[in-house]
Amino acid sequence: MFEELLELYKTKAAEIEKERKEAQAMITLVSAIEKMSNELNARQTDVDLLGRLIDQVDRLSKDVADLKSQLKAKQGRQSPAQELGSSEGKALDGHAKSLIDIVSERPGRYTTSELVDMLGLNKTTVINVMKRAVDLDPRVKLTQGKRRKLYLTYIPEEEGQRKMAESDPAAGDGDRLKLELMAMT
Repeated sequence: MFEELLELYKTKAAEIEKERKEAQAMITLVSAIEKMSNELNARQTDVDLLGRLIDQVDRLSKDVADLKSQLKAKQGRQSPAQELGSSEGKALDGHAKSLIDIVSERPGRYTTSELVDMLGLNKTTVINVMKRAVDLDPRVKLTQGKRRKLYLTYIPEEEGQRKMAESDPAAGDGDRLKLELMAMT
């Protein structure tokens, strides 16, 4: 009987040891899964942080580009004005030449508001500078849109010659536009 009890005890001890090893393996597995989950969460946080940093760098690069453009415009308009002197007409010519240089680098259509931002002048002065730029350079055209909105357009020479050949009869429209502009200021 003693041997039967000993056999029963050994069997029971083996079962308990087996259950303990299984429980230990489960605990190890759960802790490994928890560790992996924490690492994934940390990496996701790093990815989110990296995305926000990239967005900030993009915004800062756009701001730097805008500041460079504004600085270039201000430097471009200050130099001729300083060389020409302090007379209002000479300053207007200097601003107009700077405007021509700026729009010749980036041909396109500019509104008065855009030019106010680029040149750093008030709206009335910018309108006068736009008119003076039209007088100084035949490639610069001034047009009026809806609600008396003014547009300054720079047309490179090859396009300008083509359009001039096509629209010679419209030369009287330029005089009408100048009269309207004079009435605005």
